Amino acid sequence: MRTQTRSESGKRLRAYQKKRDFSKTTEPKGSKSVNVSGWPHPWYVVQEHHARRLHYDFRLELDGVLKSWAVPKGPSLNPKDKRLAIEVEDHPLDYAMFEGTIPEGEYGAGEVYQWDRGQWFPPPDVHEQLKKGRLEFTLKGKRLSGRWLLVRTKSGEKKNQWLLIRRENKKKSSETLKFIPPQLARLVETPPEGKDWIHEIKFDGYRIQAHIQSGTVRLWSRNGNDWTENFSAIAKAMQFPEDVTAILDGEVVWQGPDGKIDFQALQNSLEAKDSDHLLYYVFDLLYLNREDYRLRPLKDRKAELEKLIRKINHKRIRFSESFKVSGKDFYRAACAQGLEGIVSKRLNALYASGRNDNWVKVKCKLEQEFVIGGYTEPRGSRIGFGALLLGVYEHGRLRYAGRVGTGFNTQLIKDIKKKLEKIETKKSPFAIDAPKERGVHWVKPELVAEVAFSEWTSDQRLRAPVFRGLRSDKPPEQIVRERPQAKKQSLSNPDKIYFKKEKITKEQVADYYRKVARWILPHVMDRPLALVRCPDGTSARKCFFQKHKMKGMPESIGTFDLKEKDEIKQALTIHHEEGLVGLVQWGTIEIHTWNCRYQQIERPDQIVMDFDPGPGVSWNEVLEAAFEMKSILDRLKLKCFTKLSGGKGIHVHIPFQPLYTWDQVKSFARALAEEVEERRPDRYVTNMSKRLREKRIFVDYLRNGRGATAIAPYCLRARDVTSVAMPLTWKQLRQTRAADEFNMARALDWLKRRRSDPWKDYFVSPPELPFLSV
Repeated sequence: MRTQTRSESGKRLRAYQKKRDFSKTTEPKGSKSVNVSGWPHPWYVVQEHHARRLHYDFRLELDGVLKSWAVPKGPSLNPKDKRLAIEVEDHPLDYAMFEGTIPEGEYGAGEVYQWDRGQWFPPPDVHEQLKKGRLEFTLKGKRLSGRWLLVRTKSGEKKNQWLLIRRENKKKSSETLKFIPPQLARLVETPPEGKDWIHEIKFDGYRIQAHIQSGTVRLWSRNGNDWTENFSAIAKAMQFPEDVTAILDGEVVWQGPDGKIDFQALQNSLEAKDSDHLLYYVFDLLYLNREDYRLRPLKDRKAELEKLIRKINHKRIRFSESFKVSGKDFYRAACAQGLEGIVSKRLNALYASGRNDNWVKVKCKLEQEFVIGGYTEPRGSRIGFGALLLGVYEHGRLRYAGRVGTGFNTQLIKDIKKKLEKIETKKSPFAIDAPKERGVHWVKPELVAEVAFSEWTSDQRLRAPVFRGLRSDKPPEQIVRERPQAKKQSLSNPDKIYFKKEKITKEQVADYYRKVARWILPHVMDRPLALVRCPDGTSARKCFFQKHKMKGMPESIGTFDLKEKDEIKQALTIHHEEGLVGLVQWGTIEIHTWNCRYQQIERPDQIVMDFDPGPGVSWNEVLEAAFEMKSILDRLKLKCFTKLSGGKGIHVHIPFQPLYTWDQVKSFARALAEEVEERRPDRYVTNMSKRLREKRIFVDYLRNGRGATAIAPYCLRARDVTSVAMPLTWKQLRQTRAADEFNMARALDWLKRRRSDPWKDYFVSPPELPFLSV
């Protein structure tokens, strides 16, 4: 039993009690015994102490008291950081539960909050280690965990100065890799031309996403199924160093000695478990060592991918070359060599799941997938079946598209017949144009066939079809007739005026968002959105916020299920440039985003601090406020980025790893705001009350809670005249004169003339947040 009484610990608390007037402060006196017998291990506590300067009090239960250190910058989770820890007087055990305000005039005056609490595991020779000035121990709490070290410094006569250091864990913490729905190419009639496009061979195989982590490889199909065992030879060939974490995108194919790629041979090799001719052509890099490469342009992804593939140097793993040539010439050459077709990709586009106009494909011959809905009896010497009955889905109903009876060998017919017999049914699955002949065997629509054919007839039947193989990587319900899409006008009423004073039209607003797409998309795609819509123009004073799906919304705007209180709602997001144009078509002017991606809705990845000036505040004072925040963040070794809000103030963005809860992040943002306020309480305020904001700047940290939003970088503002939320370098910020300095025309000219993106490193190796535990 670790019960301690005043007689045992009183001497050790004299310094603590001498400094305090307990008739004024509510801090515990330490005169009562505290029974800690129910505690399985000694406790530690970290208290956030807003005294003259913010600091953190680190306390360890030992010998009936709390051994205490004041840590000015707080504990850091980075093993490279050595945080100064000043040893102070011992505190009573019940101080571990203390929260409250120490009154003015008293020792340590200010607010004290519980920041973290948990168990600590001292070494057997804890007293000897303390005497020598080097204490190693383990923490297990909500924020802090793992092995830690307190080391007394040897700086002169200051015996009370220590360093608090987190030790490197023996086992590295693993990054979480999730399956990413692949980007898909849209079928078009002719390949695009121009310097903005590159062209690649269209492979006839299985789309595979490779996840590499800690020396292991997992392979995933296009629908997120684990196919590592199916392609074990490919997985074994991908021998990356253990420190590489990556997600690659590519295609597994069967390639013969003559270089010919054969999908039917790929099917046969899977059945026979023969991997002799399997190759993995890798054409994109989605993730590498804590950086989301989807947010980089294609040319950068390809360059980094080529370096990565060189490290493997294995004949089974190939880098998919791209060619910056005439699309028409490349297509003609591909078809002459008997290839399936080509894929053309926009060079500066980001990686976006789903189909969009940044990846397009042109096929040398017609072929696509079909659902098998039945089969006919064999005739003559044929065994098994005569032909497969094929269909495609049309508005959720299966339409009959014809039959295929060629392209099979004897063994293939036997294998397919076994599969068909298992799913036979008495009812036809075809809801449109079902064949009415006798002797047909119906099957449940569960199998998918790939079929080549010469053309579609006028009655929507296949002409001269040839069976290519069964596909198990595509769900039957997704199989529809593929139609090449021609370029089309995406806006209705393009001449409608959105900004009356400048006579700026809907088409001009859409054109602006097209031109800034390469810069704005990394900051808005896949994030939950709140939109300011002005369908009748900004001067109509009828603008309103929109957060959920509604009837008539363009298809290019994405949705996802979002739990709000006790119900599920369809929230909004976008994935690509078409989504931006779709937002404009829907009357959107402003785009506000959550501080997370919708795939990780409970894990924010950025903080946005808003410096909002009240009446009587000069622009220079707003600039000073932003730089005050930068000095704090520099001290914490957190990179930060700034932008003009396009309204009255300045925003400071802080990117970080998505490892923490909303409550943790909001508390961290609040602590940052309060430190700014503490430096100049006459100038800054963290209370949003309007009566307190006269001649002060509101340091708004409230944008960092779940569901809160901030205006996106490069976004237009819904005002009488255009203004832009413009990202700048900190040096460029010094030269500005107002938050709405950039109108639409000046912003476009600025973007055209500037040499580099001031936020180009925003997503490069985002750090962890100090003081917060994962």
